[in-house]
Amino acid sequence: MAWKERHSESPTVLLRISDGTFQINRAFSDFTQALRSAEAYAGAGCMVMMVSATGKYLMGFEPRWQRIAV
Repeated sequence: MAWKERHSESPTVLLRISDGTFQINRAFSDFTQALRSAEAYAGAGCMVMMVSATGKYLMGFEPRWQRIAV
C-alpha cells in the first residue's frame, strides 16, 4: 500500500475567526478554499488567523468592510 493510500483526510488549514465578541474555528483540507473563506470573513469585518493543522501560524487577515451593491 502506498503512503498516499494510508494518509488520512485530516484538515490541513484551520481558520480562527473572531468578530471581537466570539470566536469560531473552521477546518479545510483545501488551502485555496481556506484562503477564499479567510478573505470573505475579513471582508465581513472579522479578524482571521490561518494556522496549519499542527498549530503553526500561516497568515492573518485584518477586518475590512466591503461595500455591497444592492
